[in-house]
Amino acid sequence: MNPIDELRAARPAHLGDGPVDEETRRAELAHAMAQGRPARRRRNLRPVWGLSLAGAAAVVTAFAVLTAGTGGGTAPRAPSQALTQPKAGETVRLSAQEVLLVAASRAEREPATTGRFWHTESVDRMLFVASAGYVMAQEQRIRTWVTAGEQWSEMRTLAAEPATDEDRARWEAAGSPKEVEIPVPGKKGGMRLVTTEAGKPHTGHHKSRYAYWLGRNVTLADLASLPEDEAGLKAWLLEHYEGKDTEGDRPMGEDAWLFRVSAGLITDMPVSAKVRGAAFRMLAALPSVTSVGTVTDSQGRKGTAVSIETDVKVNNADTSRGVVQDRLIIDEESGRALGRESVVVRPGGLWAGLAPGTVSSSSAVVEAGWSDTRER
Repeated sequence: MNPIDELRAARPAHLGDGPVDEETRRAELAHAMAQGRPARRRRNLRPVWGLSLAGAAAVVTAFAVLTAGTGGGTAPRAPSQALTQPKAGETVRLSAQEVLLVAASRAEREPATTGRFWHTESVDRMLFVASAGYVMAQEQRIRTWVTAGEQWSEMRTLAAEPATDEDRARWEAAGSPKEVEIPVPGKKGGMRLVTTEAGKPHTGHHKSRYAYWLGRNVTLADLASLPEDEAGLKAWLLEHYEGKDTEGDRPMGEDAWLFRVSAGLITDMPVSAKVRGAAFRMLAALPSVTSVGTVTDSQGRKGTAVSIETDVKVNNADTSRGVVQDRLIIDEESGRALGRESVVVRPGGLWAGLAPGTVSSSSAVVEAGWSDTRER
């Protein structure tokens, strides 16, 4: 069944067979969300860094919060195409809501699997603007194994290198320095990147009942008992939303917060197919989420991206008003997420020297699933 047929089959009967305007469609998608936010609040627990970020004194850990923001609002979108059968040879671009509903439908069909360890492997990439003006790229390859009460990780940081041929020429003109100074807003002295060689693999072993961060510290048992409907999942998540970013005290809009937390759940957490589908459906009801269309991730894989715009600040001393587009890249065939990336919309903060449209950071999921073995 193609995406258009799937959406038509799921269409509420009271809407009839004709075209539906954008506002009506949005209202229908949001209907399940109408329960509102629970009045009860709890204090956020500190994130557990013992998993994929174990020992990450390296670059990505230090700047994992850089895509944090206060956003959640975007400009109104033009009405998407009605759910009609495309003509022969015609390509129909789906709205973000349609993309996410198709992904939900296909994710929910994924057969249940099990194993001793939940194993993930990802490739993270980040750009840094040197004081001299050229741009450096640094990549990390991260593998994790998680079981109840224990987590293992292996992380290898590759040598930083110029991001483009033009950046390489400017770096070489500066004497091909082995260390590159990176200015950080609000931080005296900034930071330095090593360009000469890759770091040694860093391994970590952490014992804790908590394994992941989902607006609060959660266990594997917590993930196994998450609500399997979008309204229940949204309410569960929002119990711990306090108007702040997931990584600090910077203000963050509700849509942006839900997008960030749910993207992690969808991408690489061991949840059931129904929970993953519920997360997709919940994101489909957020009015600030927009469709990007087909993109190619850092590993050369094509997928469909949905996004939300957020402000970006390095720390409270950063007064810039940079904006990034946080993207979730989806393989529509399987309903699995390929990864996430941030794209510069308005340069600012650490990425003040990057051009709009530049992918400033990305995390591509190479593998995520259950395994009975753990590599040593």
